[in-house]
Amino acid sequence: MAEVFLLPPFAYRSIYSGSDSEMKLSNGFHGGLLAAASMALALAGCGGSANDDLPLIRAAITVKTVSMGGVCETVPVRITPVALSGTANKYANDKMIVTEIETTGPTDENGAPMCNGNGETLPLAPGKWEFSAPLRSDTYKCVVDIEATGDLTIDFVDGYEGCEGATVAEEEPTDASMGPPESDDEPATDEAPVEAAAADKPADK
Repeated sequence: MAEVFLLPPFAYRSIYSGSDSEMKLSNGFHGGLLAAASMALALAGCGGSANDDLPLIRAAITVKTVSMGGVCETVPVRITPVALSGTANKYANDKMIVTEIETTGPTDENGAPMCNGNGETLPLAPGKWEFSAPLRSDTYKCVVDIEATGDLTIDFVDGYEGCEGATVAEEEPTDASMGPPESDDEPATDEAPVEAAAADKPADK
């Protein structure tokens, strides 16, 4: 059977040596801290921002660049705010960010080894943003108006300025109905003048 040791009465008095008023003050202080913490958690957990209902706008980035030595690398696309406008979702980003686009390949495209990749940005605040991509031949940039209902496709192609992809310049329209230019000279004719023919004809007797 386990032995039980009891402390003498004076030992209990030494452990609880504080006065009743000190103990009440200490208990009240800790109780106040617990109440304040509980209220803060309650306020944080209920309600919410009115911006929560706004859309989260993400841009889709496509990259096509020439491979060097048969290797396809990650392209860091830098995205910088130029002029933000409107109200954004509270989770939308409004600072400069870098989106890493991993490319794969290369694939033979018209005799050139090309690396291709695509990705998506973090949520962006509405407004004008500059996109910059360091491709093999040069660094290409463009400024895009990021809106929830706008065109959110960013297409970088090595050798083409901007971020609208491989755009082809339109040929000048031609009017097929237009003939050769008119000449001021009268057209030549094989017919002899009527007066000369009448002079050569003998008169009837």
